[in-house]
Amino acid sequence: MNKIYLIFTIFILFCITTAGQAQSVDSILLKGQVILAKERIFSIKGLGMAFPVGGVSEILRPRFSSSIGYQILSKNRKNFIFPAIDYLNYKYDQKFPTDGYNTKNANAKFYMATLSYGYIKSIKQLSIFGSAGVGGGLVNEPRASIDEAAGNINFRNKSSFSGIVKLNTGIDYGKRRFKFFAELSYMQNTKRIETHNLQTLAFNIGTKSNLFRLAKSIEGIRKK
Repeated sequence: MNKIYLIFTIFILFCITTAGQAQSVDSILLKGQVILAKERIFSIKGLGMAFPVGGVSEILRPRFSSSIGYQILSKNRKNFIFPAIDYLNYKYDQKFPTDGYNTKNANAKFYMATLSYGYIKSIKQLSIFGSAGVGGGLVNEPRASIDEAAGNINFRNKSSFSGIVKLNTGIDYGKRRFKFFAELSYMQNTKRIETHNLQTLAFNIGTKSNLFRLAKSIEGIRKK
């Protein structure tokens, strides 16, 4: 997950600084430095569980999940853009057999990327936020088959794409550069799991850290 986080960080900064026009490397770095120095970008790391909703709860059982993302504040600090990646982990009990067998007590893993737009209301050190967005991701369902002649059990993942609509709300508390947060997220997927709609309700807690220190790192790169 740390490698995904690093790649995600580089990608987001590149998108912010290059939006709208071709630029030199130095101008890209300068824009990134200015945005970071104004303390408008927070790194978000959360841990929690995503509970399946409806009939799909007969197949999926929640295990610990995690999320990473960025809260990118507007100049007035009341609106924000929220790119995020959610890693959802479930115990999986297959209901309809494949090759005559059901897969039980297995792991199903979902990787979901979303881009949301939201509003934040701050009251001293407490903030209330909400956002809505869309995205897509990879759904991995476990499958198993038995090769009786060889005496083997063969495991594989059935991978498919799912579109997502995401609604998110929560609170955070802390100082300007570091905050603790708790959030509730609802995700409606276009993908079905064994005829059931895939809907999840996730609860996460974690931290938000301002990336202002990266401005000095970028300044050092520009001087070289």
